[in-house]
Amino acid sequence: MSIRNPDRLREVLSDPKRLARAFSRHTYGMLAWVDLFGAKLASIRDLDVKLVAAEIIADNARHAKLFSVRARELGETPETYSPPRIGREIYDILESYDNTFDDLAYARGSLIHFSALLDVYRDAADERSRRVIEKVQKDVKRHLRHIEKYFEIHADTPEKRDRALEIQSVADNIYADREDVEMEWYAS
Repeated sequence: MSIRNPDRLREVLSDPKRLARAFSRHTYGMLAWVDLFGAKLASIRDLDVKLVAAEIIADNARHAKLFSVRARELGETPETYSPPRIGREIYDILESYDNTFDDLAYARGSLIHFSALLDVYRDAADERSRRVIEKVQKDVKRHLRHIEKYFEIHADTPEKRDRALEIQSVADNIYADREDVEMEWYAS
């Protein structure tokens, strides 16, 4: 599913002022992931998985900074962004998971969606914004590879594979719903 109407989103975000709103929204979201996923770091026992999670957390903080700076350059004030109800639900769901497997399944769904969004953003962006997006895209692809390796090892039964796909689907659906809401805000 990921993005229900990528052509409409691309059209809306072809205006740099609107793309700045998307950058503000993601600044908020990335920092929320840093805080929520960061709080879960202590419960991760596998050192390799802890390193991957720590890398994702650090990269999200760095990406938030990149998007925040670019949003400001385009005239937006990222710290004033307030998520819609569905945006808050995304983070409530992440917070509700209580084990690494579920956390990473949800992260995988989030990253798959974000990767698709970045493709649309890149196609709509001005040159300076495109460079920022491409830096983030490179890291997101690496994060997805790390998480895929995790599931190759840890989703070692049909039940675990089903569980991972179920949680990934939860993320995909709520992020797609959020896109519909955010796209209207971008366009307003």
